[in-house]
Order: sequence, then C-alpha cells, then structure tokens
Amino acid sequence: MAEILSLLRLLQCNDTSFPSGAFAFSNGLETLVHEGRVRDPGGISDVIETQILPRWLSFDRYFVGRAFECDGDVDLIAAADRQCHLNSTNADLARASRRIGRALLNVHGKIGTQGAADYKARISSDDAMERAGYEPVVQGFISKALGLDRQQAEVAALNSTLMSFVSSAVRLGKLGAIEAQGIVADIAVMAARRLEAPSPDSPSSFSPLADIAVMRKASGGANLFAT
Repeated sequence: MAEILSLLRLLQCNDTSFPSGAFAFSNGLETLVHEGRVRDPGGISDVIETQILPRWLSFDRYFVGRAFECDGDVDLIAAADRQCHLNSTNADLARASRRIGRALLNVHGKIGTQGAADYKARISSDDAMERAGYEPVVQGFISKALGLDRQQAEVAALNSTLMSFVSSAVRLGKLGAIEAQGIVADIAVMAARRLEAPSPDSPSSFSPLADIAVMRKASGGANLFAT
C-alpha cells in the first residue's frame, strides 16, 4: 500500500491542476517568442534540448538530490537552500525559483505533508525571504516526505519543469496541445537516458540563451509571464 500511495501522491503533485505557481513563469520563452527567435515547435524543442534540460540536469538535479538526502532534517535542508542561493547567478530565475518553491511549501503545509509547515515557518522571516525556499530544494524535501525514492523525486521534478515550459509555449500560441505532448514524449527519451547517469557532484549551469532572455524581458503590462 505504501508504494501505491507514494505513486498516487507523485501523480497528484505533478498534475497541471496542482497550484505550484509555475504557470506564471516561462523561463525566457516569452522574450524569445516576442523577439522572433522562437517561431515554431522545432524552436521550442531546440530551447528545451539546449537550454532547459541541460540546466536542470546540471543545476536543479543536484539540489533535488541533496535536499532528498537530508531526510527531513530542517537544518540540512536550510544549508542546501543557502548553497542553492549562493550558486544562483541569475537574479530573475532565482526569484522565480523561490516563488515556486514557497508556493509548493504553502500548499503542502495546508494539505498536511510532513515537515512542510515547519520548514515554511523556518524560512518565513524577512531575513530569509530573499535567500531560501528554492524550487529544487523544496521538491527534493517534499519528495522524501511523500515516500518517493530518489529516482522518482528526480523524475517528478524534471517532469514539472518540462510540462511548465511546454505549457508556456501553448499559452504563447506557439504549440497546440497535441504538439506539446509530442515534444514532451520525444524529449522524455533523451531525459531518461541522461537521468541514468549519476547526478553531478556539484551544481553548475550554462544556458545563456534562456538566461539572457529572462534578464531582457520587456517591462509593461502586456507580458503573460513574470520571466
């Protein structure tokens, strides 16, 4: 029963109706579309393959794993959060990650996921507001609390990132719903192969096209997304 329950919770937390707040962020895609750098489904696939997936594998994956191995110890989780903060070089992406992570903590606290409310309280001070609650850290921590294994935690976190990105493309009118699912299916083969390799020993990221697009986001009320 425990294994079945863990799988049900995994599906629940990765359903598009789960209020993670990730829908508000496009990871630079909105800018790339507005500037004409991404025009069609092929362009979406290219950005995922060269920017989104590599960054997740070399950066987010490390922190999902580190937080998972903390086994619910809030002091160790807080240390992982600090490391994530220190290694986050893009202020806009860091802000987005904290907003999503804190939204996840808030929901899981309200539905009774073990430890979520305690960690939310731990990082709710004004002093911690700008340097804690990062999405991959919260994902790893929550996955452990839900009884998932580490591989399931990584798969869940990566799936969330991929689905959020293609959902942004659909909202921007660059993909139809079926095209989006086709891209995810194609990327899944590559992602599964990459996940078979060991997690990195230290975090790193190099996704200049997406990172610069996030920083170059046009200001004003016409934007659909915060990044």
